[in-house]
Amino acid sequence: MGQIERSHGYQGGYLIGFIMIGVVALRAIIFYQSQSSFVVVMLLIAMYALLYSLEPWLAKCFHWHKLVYFPLQTALVITLSNVRPFLDFQSLLYFPLWIQVFRAFSRQATMIWTVSYVTLLSLTLILGMGLLQGIANILNYLAVGAFLISYDFLYARTQADQAESQRLLANLQGAHQQLQEQAAQAEELAAARERNRLARELHDSVSQTIFGITLISQSARLLLERDPARVPAELKRLQQMTSSVLNQLRSLIAELHPR
Repeated sequence: MGQIERSHGYQGGYLIGFIMIGVVALRAIIFYQSQSSFVVVMLLIAMYALLYSLEPWLAKCFHWHKLVYFPLQTALVITLSNVRPFLDFQSLLYFPLWIQVFRAFSRQATMIWTVSYVTLLSLTLILGMGLLQGIANILNYLAVGAFLISYDFLYARTQADQAESQRLLANLQGAHQQLQEQAAQAEELAAARERNRLARELHDSVSQTIFGITLISQSARLLLERDPARVPAELKRLQQMTSSVLNQLRSLIAELHPR
């Protein structure tokens, strides 16, 4: 199965672990309250619960924490299991550790810890309850453990799938934003090219025609003094060129309007 990615906060298997610790603590209060070992049992459960609640923080701060955490927690469960009179519910504390093992170790190390916990659980129940009743309870406990680990695995996989979906959605949104920016840049570039084309046309045709109009106007003014008979012809040319430049300007303005 390999190492499963750790989820944020006390979710999934962690929540189940706290529920199981609470059940064991409540059962211990009811069972041991009249026993001399009451204080010892409650202190051991409190130490187990404290370490269990600190495990996510320990994992973030100390990469070697699992080399100390799991042996210490296992020793606490073994100690609880040896308190007399015997209470089989204390063996439930193996299961939160078992779930954490699947999150913390590689596949090979997980198998080693699994065999160790199953062996300890079996010995605890057989020694505490007898052979036949112990075997019956072992099967029940293992069924519960298998269910809890399967649930935790599916929960972690679901969380991972949701995180992957969110990542893909963020990537798609980023790509969409980039496409929009590229489209806007393409529109700006097309508009700039169109402006340059119109500017060239204005310079090549309209501006030259206007310059010709200016020359003809000056020529007509001079002819009015020297050769008035030629003025009507120049004015006609001036009118034609003016009409031509107006048509060109209308055409350019029409191209500027959005279609």
